[in-house]
Amino acid sequence: MQTVQLDEKKNVTIFEDQLVTTEKRPWFGSMPSQLGEDFSFVVMGDRCGMATEGVFEKALDMAKDLKPDFVLAVGDLIEGYWKSAADTHQEWDDIDDKIAAMGLPFFPVIGNHDYSNQTMAEVWRERKGLDYYAFRVGDTLFLSLNTEHTPDEFSDAFIDIIKRITADVKREPERANEHMSAFVDELKGTLSPEELQGFGKIKLSFGEEQLAYFRRVLANNADAKWTFVNMHKPGWKSESEEYQELIQMLGNRSYTIFAGHLHAMEYARVGNAEFIQLGRTGGLAHGDGTNPSDENVVLWVTMRGGMPTYRVIHLDGVNDLTAYQPHQHNHGESV
Repeated sequence: MQTVQLDEKKNVTIFEDQLVTTEKRPWFGSMPSQLGEDFSFVVMGDRCGMATEGVFEKALDMAKDLKPDFVLAVGDLIEGYWKSAADTHQEWDDIDDKIAAMGLPFFPVIGNHDYSNQTMAEVWRERKGLDYYAFRVGDTLFLSLNTEHTPDEFSDAFIDIIKRITADVKREPERANEHMSAFVDELKGTLSPEELQGFGKIKLSFGEEQLAYFRRVLANNADAKWTFVNMHKPGWKSESEEYQELIQMLGNRSYTIFAGHLHAMEYARVGNAEFIQLGRTGGLAHGDGTNPSDENVVLWVTMRGGMPTYRVIHLDGVNDLTAYQPHQHNHGESV
């Protein structure tokens, strides 16, 4: 397995699959110098899936100001489901420019919106090269998986519905919940009962080549004190045998799995394993938006002494100072 030491003064190593020949890479930037055992990073949820404009950009601006050491993203950075490479490139150009302008190291994984058919998979490889990778910061190991090895392709009729509702949400974000209800109703009227049942299932695939790569990474880093696994779809909610094989590989080590896809914040712990489903960071709420788990969030992670702590930052509670304009106070208000 090829390793790339980013800098002799940095405590960071990238592990690359020896089968990959491309020079393209999906991450942005380079790690801070003198990165030690204690560090912090932000995890961003799904930007897309009927995105509200400006939310993900707000998260990027906040990260730029607060300066974590780096940023992870759980995928669905673009709306996707394009049939043409030109449309796919255009959407990637827009978000890639915004991510690069943040100026922080940014490590994404593939979501179903990013890699939804063969054309989009080819564009990813052309622009970003690797579709899975790993890196290590001191005694902490990071695995970045592709849950869309075999894209779950939809019919043209289904994609047309997605495109139309996405355009409606973009045009009228204040009516987003209404548009989501209309989307669900249209699906019920369009899909067969069998198709509806299949639509509600979490389907993911890694492929043997990817699993073999992570098997080698884990074997070569058995001394890591903590392992973070970043993937788009929450495998623990699936019936995937490949996901179960991954869990067996992780064994008794202490680890956290980040995922997205369902646009709702959830946390669970089983023994030495943590399962964190990221809430949305721009994508449309799958619920009615009244539950705190449905809100737009990012996750701040701090590593100290080889152990993580977490803080959920709700973006609706993060405001620019100019939102607080002077107003007249009555002395009685302080009584």
